[in-house]
Amino acid sequence: MAKTNGINMLDVKRKNRSSILTLIHQKPGISRKEIASQLGLTPAAITLITTDLIKDGLIHEEFSDHVSSQKGRKEVLLKMNADNYAAIGVYISQHKFRILCADMNSKVIFKDTIFISDCHHQSEKILDKLCSILQDRIESYDVLRNHNLLGIGISINGIVDMEHGISINSYHIWERNVPVVAYVKDKMNLPVILTNNICALANGESFLAKSSRPSRMLFVKYGPGIGAARNRSQDSNSIFNLVSVEIGHMIMDSNGQPCVCGNQGCLETIASYASIEKSLEDLITPESTPLLYNLTNGNPSALSIDKILKSYVAKEKPVVAAVERTVFYFSLALQNTIQVLDPEIVILYGEFFEVAEFKETLIAQLGKFGRTDCVRFSHYNLQLETLGPLSTIISYFFENGGTAFE
Repeated sequence: MAKTNGINMLDVKRKNRSSILTLIHQKPGISRKEIASQLGLTPAAITLITTDLIKDGLIHEEFSDHVSSQKGRKEVLLKMNADNYAAIGVYISQHKFRILCADMNSKVIFKDTIFISDCHHQSEKILDKLCSILQDRIESYDVLRNHNLLGIGISINGIVDMEHGISINSYHIWERNVPVVAYVKDKMNLPVILTNNICALANGESFLAKSSRPSRMLFVKYGPGIGAARNRSQDSNSIFNLVSVEIGHMIMDSNGQPCVCGNQGCLETIASYASIEKSLEDLITPESTPLLYNLTNGNPSALSIDKILKSYVAKEKPVVAAVERTVFYFSLALQNTIQVLDPEIVILYGEFFEVAEFKETLIAQLGKFGRTDCVRFSHYNLQLETLGPLSTIISYFFENGGTAFE
């Protein structure tokens, strides 16, 4: 029984350390009194834990200009030693991987983009290349001397077993069932976390906003495919509580085109970048789409989503029709997902949402189907590709009470 109680007390201490660290990160320059008030812990418990956190080098004290109720004493505020700690974020896509090393305040130490066409979709070659590049950059930038390097967060498209660190199905980035975490940990001798790319983005949104992730949040990324993430349960804010929602593989047309997932008529066969580009290949003419014709020199293989968006903003009719068809099916799939999951907030992320005209069309279409009050656009649109997986490492460090994890 004593052993059980001991384990429980250690768990309570870890959770309290985690809550305090998270709060200090979210509200830098917070007093012990305010921490006690927000977390419902006793002043004695707060003093004990924050003293340990100071000794561990995680936080430090600063004196405010504000004088506390104790006569003549300036208020003591607590802040993270954010620049003492760093993490690495990696996003692996079909043709390249991107890496970022930054401290807890997202101050960049190094970043890079590496193309992997020479790896021929072979996981071992891709991961070897990744580890080699990381080892070189860590040494070149003297990261280990200047920072406590917490670990490497890796995100990838498709189905991921986060608990065991396995990429189950990346939809043709590499083979099935790749043990990413085991491989990279062995090469780098650092903690590694593997997540689905949308789950990493969702965590990054909350982390950069310095706010707790809403328990009923749906995060949707549009481009080049379509994916989403949500919390598995409402009583946990752990990064391991995030799960992907395959909204892009919701069947919208049972007689539609084959999809890479093996089904037919999925949303991605209608609304993915590749599908939109394909639908316009035979419609580019000097008469009906003069701007798009000039941008592509009349060559359908030169079509890209940024050129299509320019044509859309210019109101070229064939492009407007194609985009509005896309908006219809995307809105329908999103509204169906909202009805089933009942999220309190839906965050939309992607290149399309940089275009005001597209956003207006989308909101109008969503309004025809039902509620739009819960829909928001990301505050960090197009900024989270590597910051997302990096944030999973720091989030888990906080979750673990500010102690190292394997």
